[in-house]
Amino acid sequence: MSPFVPKILVCPESCVKYKTTEERLTCRAEASSYCAARCPTRTITLASGEEVTMAVDMATCQDRGCIQLGAFGSSDTTTTPPPGQLNTDVNATGQAPESAFQFQPTKVNTMVGGLVSDSNWRYAGGKHIAGFYALNKNELFCPTEGRTDPVADEWERRALCLMGINADTRAEPKLDCQPDPLLKFNGLFQRSLGDEFGNAIRGDISKLTASYGVIIVYCAIMIGKCDAVHSGVFLSMVAVLIVGLTIASTLGLMGYFQVPNGNLNNNLYFLLLGLGVDDAFVLSSEYLGHTRANKDLPIEERIARTARTGGISVLITSATDALAFLVGATTVLPALGWFCTYAGVSIILCFTFQLTVFLPALALNAYRVEANRVDCCCCFRASARPLDEPKGCCCFCLPSKAYQGGLLKRGLKRFAEIITAPVGQIVTFVVFFGVAVAGIYGSTLIYKDFKLEWFIPDSSYVNEFFNINTQYFATGTAITVNFPGTADTFAQQQNLHDVYSYLNSSSLINQDVVVDSWYREFMEWATEPNQAETLSATFTPSRSDASAVFANRAEFYPALHFWYRNTVGSRYRNSIKWTDEDCVVNGTMESLPSGCTVTDGLSATRFNAELSLASTNRGTDRFNTMTTMRKEIDTRYAGAFPYSFDFLYWEEVGVIDEELVRNLIICGGVILVVIFALVPSFRIAPWVVLCVAMSIVNTLGFMYYWEVTISGVSTIYVLICVGLAVDYAAHIAHMFRESTGSARERAIASMERIGPCTLNAVLSTLLAVIVVGFSDSYVFRIFFKVLFLVVTIAGAHGLWLLPAILALVGGSKSPEKDGTAYGAEEKASRTVPASEDA
Repeated sequence: MSPFVPKILVCPESCVKYKTTEERLTCRAEASSYCAARCPTRTITLASGEEVTMAVDMATCQDRGCIQLGAFGSSDTTTTPPPGQLNTDVNATGQAPESAFQFQPTKVNTMVGGLVSDSNWRYAGGKHIAGFYALNKNELFCPTEGRTDPVADEWERRALCLMGINADTRAEPKLDCQPDPLLKFNGLFQRSLGDEFGNAIRGDISKLTASYGVIIVYCAIMIGKCDAVHSGVFLSMVAVLIVGLTIASTLGLMGYFQVPNGNLNNNLYFLLLGLGVDDAFVLSSEYLGHTRANKDLPIEERIARTARTGGISVLITSATDALAFLVGATTVLPALGWFCTYAGVSIILCFTFQLTVFLPALALNAYRVEANRVDCCCCFRASARPLDEPKGCCCFCLPSKAYQGGLLKRGLKRFAEIITAPVGQIVTFVVFFGVAVAGIYGSTLIYKDFKLEWFIPDSSYVNEFFNINTQYFATGTAITVNFPGTADTFAQQQNLHDVYSYLNSSSLINQDVVVDSWYREFMEWATEPNQAETLSATFTPSRSDASAVFANRAEFYPALHFWYRNTVGSRYRNSIKWTDEDCVVNGTMESLPSGCTVTDGLSATRFNAELSLASTNRGTDRFNTMTTMRKEIDTRYAGAFPYSFDFLYWEEVGVIDEELVRNLIICGGVILVVIFALVPSFRIAPWVVLCVAMSIVNTLGFMYYWEVTISGVSTIYVLICVGLAVDYAAHIAHMFRESTGSARERAIASMERIGPCTLNAVLSTLLAVIVVGFSDSYVFRIFFKVLFLVVTIAGAHGLWLLPAILALVGGSKSPEKDGTAYGAEEKASRTVPASEDA
């Protein structure tokens, strides 16, 4: 890039921003001198009466901004300025306000990022060039297509293609989008966010499918044995089928009751898959336990005992999760409430299908096993083989010892023996105390924040645009201050003054950007001393006072419309809405339009301003800025309010932490009640609740260390984690209550009995979320981080901390006399106290 001279060699401060008449006059002189040298202009009047300003010689014009300045200078003149001169004397005629000659040269650093200067302080190069183009869109309102402009969308698609970006590979006709060999484009079009959201979701479908496949394969391996007859492929498919039935039934039921199905509900599928597989592990494990303990019992009796022991365990977790979600559905956030409703109902349906579909399938599978028929190929029989002597699947015929298995069960038993010993308990409590301290500290530091660009994949051109824009061209958030037409604008003049003064003095507003106020510009024009001859109006307290207002309503509106329909005020036409539609004009008019009743006033108006970067740094800052602006502006003008499209996301940030805490408290209360109701032992239930509570607190704390903020997305995943955390601890507690012997023996027995199922649920979920962790999408990355934390933390609390605590304070229990719970027989010979919790 060759060196070039900046537009203004000497630019007085008054030409950047001025407040006094003297500064304004200085700026006019500088503007006139500058434009006379850089780009002389002339203004002509067409046959239609329209004035057109143009450069005297466009080929030699070095700054086209002078053309616009020349147009301001020629406003409402009755004579054409001499060729080659910038008309800056029009104000002497009283036809234009001083503000029309405000000359603010564009700052080069707003257009060129990474500027490089030579030894003479001339710009010699730059890394990025920024520009802005406004596309005229005529939105169509079609019942079948919604609010869209297909012509503009297609134009943007082809414009992006010229820059080497294929915005929609599915659209017709196909485009060959080759990137430029010299320039790299990063931009943000109207369609960009929608395109990239869709591409991100479609790109992650394969990862979601892979994660589901991992769970199915893991479930098939761990439910059964490596044996053609005793394998668990059929049961794993039934477990996944139950998840599908649950999803379909939930969608149908919620559709019947007209509960909206938001995008957040897509996260339910993973939750249900995890819970459904966990329940399948528990029921199938309990059935195998009853089969080993009572081989001679009929299959129906073994299924009944499975329902009694495993079914109660599943009921505890399902009831706790469902009630927690349903009560949490009372949140003030509609999308979060819909999610909680869907989650609560789906968990109830999932439990129902476990009893009505999985248990019958378990019985059918048992009949197949006793008939020595091959799994998933019932037409073929295999040679008789005992349950604990698997011989391999398919074509594998290795010695049966290679498939004995039981390593996980024996390993968990040995682990339980270690952590329930005195030394193991001390180590356990020290480790978890340290984890709790770190988690509690982190949970006090976690903050709420959310940005729309986080949803864009890292590799997207839009994400690169945001990064470059933040680094080189960062600006505050543009807002409009809207004034409703319910109040008479004439009567609210002092209020408009007050709002303008507040915007020009507030630290929340970027004071380097001029507050764009039609009322301020209008009053400057109306109160000019030399305007008194042409504008006969009465002002209070006086025309020369800084806070002067029109004293007569009949004079205010005609003067405003005169200013509005001429070139002077024409640039504010988008900021003023007249009550009478006939008063709306597009071109320059000397008189009122026919049929216009100007005294009907205005139906709505607005100012424009920009919030400062410092006031919009984090989510909390943005929310506080938004609420403060609303309060301050409403105090000065009742009913007026600031608005920006970004407020939609700032609003969520303001209440999301309260809603998360509220839902967690509700879930905690529900968990407390249900656990005490279904595990009625004061030596067991409180420790279950403690483990669940600490799991959530520690998850929140470590979310902070992993740079996860509180947002609508992470809140959903934290609530999902409540359900998973309950499962891991409640299963161990229930089996501890069912076991017999001393406290330590019961803890070891519960780990040996239900530990493999719980650990399988942990590992299956962990394997699945690791697959999703490779996603470029913010949603799935947060999903991976939160679920990874809760699976490891809650799993450790349920499988490590809880057994150690129960072995210390859980108490002993005598053997079951009826022997319905498997494992009771082997405990019957032991001498233990006769009553529970002795």
